[in-house]
Amino acid sequence: MNTHRYTPQLIVENKDYLCFNIPLYQRLFAWGESQVYGLLCDMKEHFSKTGKEEPYYLGMLSCIARGNVYDLIDGQQRFTVMTLLALVLRKYDERWNKFLDEGKRLHFVARPKDREYLLASIRNVVGQVDEPNKKMQSAINLAEGFVEKDFQSDEDRLVFATNVFERLSFFFSVLPNEYLNDPMSLNKYFEAMNAGGKGLEQHEILKVQLMRGESNQEKLTRIWNSISDMGHFIIKKRDDCREHEYLQSYMNAINLCREGRFEEAFTLCESSFDAEDDVEIGMIAASERKDKNSQREEPADQSILTFPEFLMLALDIHLHLNGSYTFYRTDLLVAFENNPISDVHSFYNTMLFYRLLFDCYIITKEDSPNGNKYEIIARTGSDFEVDCVRQYQSMLYVSNTPFYNWLKPLLINLASIPIHHAKELLSLLKNIDNALRSLPVSVEEMSYDKSPDRYWFWRLDYYLWEQKEQFFKNAKELEIVGDYVFRANRSLEHLHPQHQDNNDEWPTECIHSFGNLAMISQSFNSQQSDDPVTVKFARISDQANNHALQSIKLYRMYLDAQGTPDGWTPQKMDAHKTEMFNFLSETFPAKNVDDNA
Repeated sequence: MNTHRYTPQLIVENKDYLCFNIPLYQRLFAWGESQVYGLLCDMKEHFSKTGKEEPYYLGMLSCIARGNVYDLIDGQQRFTVMTLLALVLRKYDERWNKFLDEGKRLHFVARPKDREYLLASIRNVVGQVDEPNKKMQSAINLAEGFVEKDFQSDEDRLVFATNVFERLSFFFSVLPNEYLNDPMSLNKYFEAMNAGGKGLEQHEILKVQLMRGESNQEKLTRIWNSISDMGHFIIKKRDDCREHEYLQSYMNAINLCREGRFEEAFTLCESSFDAEDDVEIGMIAASERKDKNSQREEPADQSILTFPEFLMLALDIHLHLNGSYTFYRTDLLVAFENNPISDVHSFYNTMLFYRLLFDCYIITKEDSPNGNKYEIIARTGSDFEVDCVRQYQSMLYVSNTPFYNWLKPLLINLASIPIHHAKELLSLLKNIDNALRSLPVSVEEMSYDKSPDRYWFWRLDYYLWEQKEQFFKNAKELEIVGDYVFRANRSLEHLHPQHQDNNDEWPTECIHSFGNLAMISQSFNSQQSDDPVTVKFARISDQANNHALQSIKLYRMYLDAQGTPDGWTPQKMDAHKTEMFNFLSETFPAKNVDDNA
């Protein structure tokens, strides 16, 4: 078992029946929505860009054999999420039912409530469970919404379900049988895993590897510790420090880096970490063990990047690798092994310089009742000009535009060209973004059945916000739109629903038209469902009154329909479609439009 690659299909087809236990000493299922969503997006992108036989690797799962039953002692989170996905994907590929095998495939030792919930889910009787597992139910709901909204037909959903069944790959590391009745041996195994780095974050291992044999390790450690805490700015702000003084401290440090005076720049950065006297792996406290897919993890509360992502970005920039999708999917340690750093001190200087630029010019996020609130240190210019920079960056962030496509060229430009005004920063940002895009040739490409790129809906909302005076006339509407905050919405809402039992009959091409679509959250889309348009309007009105719009385009559709007694008609939809697409086209420089002619 140790030497073979497994997939759900190969588990089902194995000549010996395989089933798995999650022991009592393992923690409960803990994956959040962002981790489940990240895995689904990653698999979808992988399957669409690789050959039909290319595996998608989920990593190594450690277990102890009890005949054909295996106790999962590392990787139980991943195996559980695979089981939860099976509950969704079996609708499209019935072979997943053989993987579930009526609940015999996965057992929870001494956890009757979790066991009861999983069995009820398999039998489609969750409503009979008194205490459903909220984490598991949330993962199932998210997966159902993803498969329903991100694929246009059941044929596409079948292809995805089949790919996951046949290509989601992992290896098993089976421990010797003496671990079964010897808890002390099992504890020693976990200690050995940690000592060998398996329980450490990859960046913690990399830290040791980079500094091994280097002079002045104490200094390198202080730089690393300052840079690695993505939840705090690298320069601390004093309580009595004014905004312009704080910005100037960043500008001073950045200018010192431009002049090659990195030691002086670092003296301006207050670190909350103490130097470590010993940087051997065994002396670094292992982080709480987590199941993660490669370097995917939750970004810190403030940062739009994780530290592993920042390290990959710094490596790409430092070595001029021109990294793209394939490079940024590589495991962190593998990427640094394939691209060795010849001058570690120089690489640390690069990290310091780009962390200062990142802190100063890139948005941070804070939780708020209406979604994330975005802020930025580089506040030079009018409030509106600064808000434009915040909104445009947050639009790119939530739109799943790969960060290396826009953030990398932006930071490289900022490293060489001092920018002192928000207007200049916005212009640079827009130029970089526009260079990545080609405007759809016609509005027909934006219809639902053409699987339009969600980016265009976010972009449209940004420019409706930026130029709101053109589309919203009274003070109340302008205030509502002015308070709009970008969210990571991905569901396309049909204002006139696809299933028309409660509404007037519309032709299919009108229902799927760009003029009838808006981007909203999966939860709001589920709430809207196929309700009458009047009911949908009531919810949109509530959002407007609470200054919590999910889509400015949808709000404009609502106002268009409210303007006359006829409500939302195919004629109004068509006029809205033409107006919005023409406006979207105007947001592009002439050359981008001409290139598509």
